[in-house]
Amino acid sequence: MRPIALDQLNALVAEGRLSTALETLNLLSGCRFTAFFRFGESELRNLVIIDRQDPYASTMEALPIDQTYCVFVQQSRDAFLVTDAAGDLRLDGHPKRPVVRTYVGFPVSTGDALFGTVCHFDYEVVDVAHEVVELTRSFAASFEPLGAMAGLQRALERRLESLRLMSNEIMLASASCGEALEAFEEYAQPLRREADRLLDPRTALEFHASVAELARRFLSLSGDGNPVRIATPMAGIVASVESTD
Repeated sequence: MRPIALDQLNALVAEGRLSTALETLNLLSGCRFTAFFRFGESELRNLVIIDRQDPYASTMEALPIDQTYCVFVQQSRDAFLVTDAAGDLRLDGHPKRPVVRTYVGFPVSTGDALFGTVCHFDYEVVDVAHEVVELTRSFAASFEPLGAMAGLQRALERRLESLRLMSNEIMLASASCGEALEAFEEYAQPLRREADRLLDPRTALEFHASVAELARRFLSLSGDGNPVRIATPMAGIVASVESTD
């Protein structure tokens, strides 16, 4: 692969292609995983993950911060590098020490506030080249996470619009309203989960409401008067909604 310049990575982020920038870094790193995490009050939330063994990998579940290596980045507000966890005394007693052997993590900030981390990690020992470590360090220090988050939100909204455009096709390809709704939910439910993961609570609630409204419009296409169950804007709550003729 030809050398990658920092401005190329930042240009990708500016275009709303954070995942592509992380994929590029992942290829250079030699590690299986490259990820963008956000610190919560007590949990570490995975916003983007690149898994070179599974290009369709879903994001990781939130974890207590102190059960991750990112806690060391949070505490020091500086890089935390692990060449081989098995021989690293700093990790004595850490629950991830037997699992994650290599970790290269850097803080991501917005203004003076620590936002999260960009990191490479692997279950095996990986010798990450010094120039890749420095490129990742510069990348983490240079990009604005809130702008990157806005790009992720726009991508989520584009996927919702694609689902809106697919509604007629789903209905035509289904033998019944129930079958059509099941197909609709296969696309809608991952959007709801990503909204909860990526967006602040108020914006996520608004996104859930948009999905629910689309579901009601979708049901109106069926002409089926039987009530069906769709997810409401509040995660984990289900309500009966009758389709209209």
